[in-house]
Amino acid sequence: MYRTTMLRKDLIALAFLASPIALLAQSPCAEYHKFNCDRSGDKRFSPNGQSKSAAVQVGQETELNIIIYRGQDYRISLCHDDKVLGEKLAFRLVEKVRSPKSEVGADGRTEYEETEKVLWDNTEHEMDQAVEFTSTSTKRIAIEIVAPGGAESPKAKDGQSYDIGCVGILIEHMPTPQMGF
Repeated sequence: MYRTTMLRKDLIALAFLASPIALLAQSPCAEYHKFNCDRSGDKRFSPNGQSKSAAVQVGQETELNIIIYRGQDYRISLCHDDKVLGEKLAFRLVEKVRSPKSEVGADGRTEYEETEKVLWDNTEHEMDQAVEFTSTSTKRIAIEIVAPGGAESPKAKDGQSYDIGCVGILIEHMPTPQMGF
C-alpha cells in the first residue's frame, strides 16, 4: 500500500513537471511557416526540414543557423504577424567564418576569431521577404531577422516594445538544374 501511494505521488509530480513542456510544444508559433508562408511557384522546390517558426520580440534580433549544401538551389521566405511585427522584416543571410588570428596565443596555440560575411541583405533589395540562390559550396549560414514593429505595437515607457509575434522561415530546396551542353 505504501509503495502504491508513493508511486502515485511520483506520477502526479511528474505530470506537473511535464505540463509546462507540453504547453511550450503547443505554442501558437510552433508551425507558423507550414500554414502561413507562401510556397514557391516552381514545383521543383521541396520544403526543407530546417524550416522553423518562432515567437519574436519587436526590435530584438533573432537568428536561425542552417547548413546549405553544394549543388542545391534554395528559396528562403518569411511570413509573420504583420499587425504586431510590422509590414516587412529586415533579414539577411550571413556566413560566419572562423579564421586564425595573426598572433599566436601565450600558450603557443593558434587562436581563432569568428568574422561575419554578409551574403545577402534585404535592406539593399527593397525589403524583399524571399530570396533564391544557388549554393556552390557547403557552408553554415545564419538567417538573421529583426522586426521593426507594427501599428499595434505600443511602446513601453523606456521606448522599447515588448510585443511578441510569430515568424515563420520557410526554406525550400531542389537540385541545381544542369545548364548548357
